Amino acid sequence: MYFKLIIFSLLFTIIFSSEDTFASSTEPILITISPDMEKVIFDGKWTFLTEWKPSSLTKVSFDDKQIILRTAHFENFIYIFVDPVNDLTLDEKMDEATICLDGKNNKSEIPDTNDFCFSVLLGNNEGSVFQGNLIDESTASMHKISNPDGFIAISNVSDENDRYTKKPHPSYEFKIPIELLERSDNYGFYLSVYDASLDKFYSWPENSTRENSSDIPPPSEWGDIISPDKSLPELSFPILIFTILIFTIILVQSKTKIGIFR
Repeated sequence: MYFKLIIFSLLFTIIFSSEDTFASSTEPILITISPDMEKVIFDGKWTFLTEWKPSSLTKVSFDDKQIILRTAHFENFIYIFVDPVNDLTLDEKMDEATICLDGKNNKSEIPDTNDFCFSVLLGNNEGSVFQGNLIDESTASMHKISNPDGFIAISNVSDENDRYTKKPHPSYEFKIPIELLERSDNYGFYLSVYDASLDKFYSWPENSTRENSSDIPPPSEWGDIISPDKSLPELSFPILIFTILIFTIILVQSKTKIGIFR
């Protein structure tokens, strides 16, 4: 059953990795399971031909900017690749990508302890993690916390191996522990990319405006990232075996009853 789930998810990934997959301000970002994510080399760029190919593809487009977003999960981590392909000015330690996830997706007006943001600057091999709280309900600020075990955020200048353009541009890789968020098939989701040469933030959803690095919109303005094949949350092996056992018993009983009434 687990093998079939992976096969289905890979087929799903291929379907949704076509070059005409765009994200509007209302449609959710898609994410699916991909065992190949364990092969990702975290160096801040697309390193080899198939590195991020087995993942969901979303194109986030603006009038003057296009951002390629690759998303996947496997076992205990969410994997995200952010690729602003037409940012051709390389502002090291200034260009930045930020990913935010709402573990409960409760669209709160003030960030709470289930809301997290992850950011990294171009050229950095260590990112930062921020968490909301309700200590002071009069402010919507998020506070920096220690990086959790297994977390990776790294940025580099892309090169000729990038799938979408050979022109050097910033790119960003994230590996986020699922246990930090709790397991769900639907999270609140926010994306922000800062182009320092233009002094401009590009955000998804588009109505979630951002004016400076400390100004993150409240979760009520975030969109959604969903697992349409329900492969996230992934079941642990004992739970999976128990589920298969229960399903088998129900199936056998159903067939037995059908045989009795024939």
